[in-house]
Amino acid sequence: MEGKTLNKKDNYLLIGSYTPSNENGDEEVISREFYGQGYIFKDEDAFYNRPDDVCYIPETSDTTYRRQDFFDMVNDEMLAEELFNECDWQHPETLLDEWTRSGEVAWCPMCMKYININGEEISECPICSAELEL
Repeated sequence: MEGKTLNKKDNYLLIGSYTPSNENGDEEVISREFYGQGYIFKDEDAFYNRPDDVCYIPETSDTTYRRQDFFDMVNDEMLAEELFNECDWQHPETLLDEWTRSGEVAWCPMCMKYININGEEISECPICSAELEL
């Protein structure tokens, strides 16, 4: 894909670049490149190995996301990773909403996390048997 950079040492995807602001007064610098369906910044190394660093910036705003932000949205490590991996232009909240509307995930009020239901017509949480919020 155009703009796609692969860190050959560790095989991590790096799309664009991001430099945070600093105490010297330098402003943050966001450089997006085309990936998937839009122009984004995405850094797999940051997501997997540097959780305090920005790992994703969508096309439509300068909102920055760190690994913890993805986890906080879904409260599940594997689903957070899938959400990060699938973001290719949009805000992760938008993608999560799409998944919810299409029946890919549902919220379990007892487990306090999203459950990947893969479009199956289930109404109970497979973990705790509580009624899912579809």
